[in-house]
Amino acid sequence: MCHIPRAMPRRSRRSSGSDLIDTAALFQQVPFIYSVIVAVVVALLAEVAAPLLAPAYPKANGINFLLLFLPFIRIIGGLFAAAIVLFGLWGAVSRGLESRGERNRFDRQTGVDSIRRLNWQEFERLLGEAYRRQGFDVIQRGGPVGDGGADLELRKNGEKLLVQAKHWKTWVVRLPQVRELWGAVADEHADGGIFVTSGTFTNDARAWTKDKNLTLVDGDELAQMITAVQNTRPSWATAEQHRACQRCGRPMVVRTAKRGRGSGQSFWACTGYPTCRYTEPISA
Repeated sequence: MCHIPRAMPRRSRRSSGSDLIDTAALFQQVPFIYSVIVAVVVALLAEVAAPLLAPAYPKANGINFLLLFLPFIRIIGGLFAAAIVLFGLWGAVSRGLESRGERNRFDRQTGVDSIRRLNWQEFERLLGEAYRRQGFDVIQRGGPVGDGGADLELRKNGEKLLVQAKHWKTWVVRLPQVRELWGAVADEHADGGIFVTSGTFTNDARAWTKDKNLTLVDGDELAQMITAVQNTRPSWATAEQHRACQRCGRPMVVRTAKRGRGSGQSFWACTGYPTCRYTEPISA
């Protein structure tokens, strides 16, 4: 009988160190410009808003505590604003280093055996890099516990594809797992799906997908796909088109507006959308 390990109980109390790590991780996920905006707001509240409100603050026992603590509020506000900027800067640098590490790991793959030596997190990031090099916008959605959904979301030319990843040395993907992905495609009204495994698929799973926009990629096919795009850069990173977002530093791609006054016109858009919505006219 197969025993499913129970989830580890969460601690009821968290240390201040854990809270600090969580805060840093939060700023690592957002563009640096957002950190700057929040820091400016905090500084304005401490340096401008607090002094303006202090004279009208109600007194307690004849003491205006807001006016009394105004110097401390300014100091704390300044320190807090500086900390936000530093967290944001650290996040931007770490994102760049992580992206470079993923590209280097991708180019070091030598076949299905080296792919199977990766852990599940590295495997999902490897898939993301493979599809980026094919010109897709990639959103990482996976986690350690599968829920029948998607680990990656791919977008290209207005098409949305969901990717499910199964990483195991001897993993055989059967029809029920493939059906789960197809159910997620239907639930999210996606255009299709891709099931990628470092192992193999059963014959009935392959036969079931013949009349559906559902692609099955086994370990050998994945190794071939990676080899085909190794030591290359994504299509948006050619010498003629490479452009970095001025807000978050991510690469930018050419998109075409589908509605509004600029419908049908092309423009530069940040690949970090929807987190970063920075755009530039195509002539810039």
